[in-house]
Formats: sequence, structure tokens, C-alpha cells
Amino acid sequence: MTKGAEIPRADGLRAGPFTVTAVGAQGVDLTSVDASGFTSDLLGQRLDQGGPSIVNELSIAVLAIVGNPAKLRFVPAE
Repeated sequence: MTKGAEIPRADGLRAGPFTVTAVGAQGVDLTSVDASGFTSDLLGQRLDQGGPSIVNELSIAVLAIVGNPAKLRFVPAE
């Protein structure tokens, strides 16, 4: 994923949609604006942060950052 990439809403998991707002050495930044207009920011998501971030029932993990592209995994949270 690169800056500007959009990830659609995961309706069954009550999360998203997300937009990648930055990718770099500091990590990956994601922003989500829900239907009510509430904004959530996940800043500095990194490989070494100790585990995935959980948003409602969605697990978001950074798998790799190589220059500008990053590889993320979005799966149901356990």
C-alpha cells in the first residue's frame, strides 16, 4: 500500500473505511472517517510495535515497509 490507498469498510467487523495517509521509516499512518463523521487516526503503525492494532473487530498488522510501499494485513480480530 502507498500513501493515498483506500481500504473499504469492513461492515461485518464494524471498521473503516481507511485511507493510508503516510508510509515511511516512522511507520504507516491510517485515517478512518465513519458514516457519522467520526475520525480515527492510527499513527506510526510498525512491524515492531508488539502486535496488531485492533479497531472494533478488525486486526491491522504491518508486515513490511520497503520504501514507500507497505504491506498490511487486515483480518478479523481474535
